[in-house]
Amino acid sequence: MRKGAVIFSLFIMSLFLLISCGEKIKIQKLRVEEGKSFEKFNFKKIGEMTLWGGWCLACPQGIFCFEVLDRQWREFKFKLYDYSGNLKKERILASGEGPNQIKATNFEYAWLSSSGKIYCDDLDNYLKAIDPETFEIETIAKLSNVINGYGSKYIFGRNSASSLEDKDNRIVTSFESTGFYENMTYYIVTCNGVFENLSVIATAKKERPWTWAELRKRINHVDYYAGLRLKRILSVDWQRGVVYYLSDIEKPEIESVDFEGKRKDRYLIDIDFKKFKFEKEELELWQRYVDSDSDLPSAIKNFYKTILYIPAHAPALMGIKVRGDLLLIITGNRDWKKEKNEVLVYRLPSLSYEGNFYIPFPNQLKTIWDDNYNFYTIQNLIEKEDGYYFSYEIFKVEEK
Repeated sequence: MRKGAVIFSLFIMSLFLLISCGEKIKIQKLRVEEGKSFEKFNFKKIGEMTLWGGWCLACPQGIFCFEVLDRQWREFKFKLYDYSGNLKKERILASGEGPNQIKATNFEYAWLSSSGKIYCDDLDNYLKAIDPETFEIETIAKLSNVINGYGSKYIFGRNSASSLEDKDNRIVTSFESTGFYENMTYYIVTCNGVFENLSVIATAKKERPWTWAELRKRINHVDYYAGLRLKRILSVDWQRGVVYYLSDIEKPEIESVDFEGKRKDRYLIDIDFKKFKFEKEELELWQRYVDSDSDLPSAIKNFYKTILYIPAHAPALMGIKVRGDLLLIITGNRDWKKEKNEVLVYRLPSLSYEGNFYIPFPNQLKTIWDDNYNFYTIQNLIEKEDGYYFSYEIFKVEEK
């Protein structure tokens, strides 16, 4: 054998050994027992608000609403209600870019922090904080394409919403690659304060929606689950320093990583998700809402042929939440009439199966949890004679 071939063979062997000795992801199967119910939680509805535009969140002071007053998003109103539905306080403010102003934000980019303030992403430019008691607005950080220490590789989630959880001055969320639409790569990150001492602890990747390729054929598929497919869904076990997240809602599996990024696990859930049904009537409501978007120029509307995409079944998984010593996994198994989804419950850290229950789940597939104050908010799409509105239902999570 020639010397060059020997060297090449040794290189390949060394490379193989290096790869084989590298970190392996532990794979574990999570069992499900039919007929085993979990009856510890009660979701008590404590409020409901309907808005043309804006959002509502539950907080210790009451129900805070960010209401859009005109279709150009030039003027807003902050409202604070008590849990009996009585208006406690309100303030009208103009849209602006100043440090104590806000321009626009939406339900998917609002989080109730452990400090009691509401974080929100202001039109992808700034991270703002709203005090639900004083209505004061504070600029926390400017969101740019460059994160200190990482060049231009990572950016705060803009192309799709991400979960954000914080505790004891530590934030866990996701950043995305600057070329997210091309490579669909995003990163689970931790930081102290706001983006200080940033650490990337895991890399994940979304499936590229096949409907995007159809746009080249001038076909726009109305996909009921489009937003959920791209959303980064994660939850944190603060007691044990572990992050659980969903990479692909179509697969019955979750992943986890510790705060140091050293221990990674994948869990396969023993469910037959191909049996999960969907209600065509609700999908048709979603199509009517998309078709009614009057903000789009008529040239764009006429350019694309819009088709309602009807999947063969609902996705396998649709949400995840750590609550104390329990891991709650929301599946696509839905009671469409009652607008409730199945939740599988596992005990931490053993991940033994505790049973299942049903949770109120919206037709907009958008939810916000708050672990500190035990609130759960959902957004529903409502069709009225004069247009479409959003209903926000607030639940208090009680233990029996």
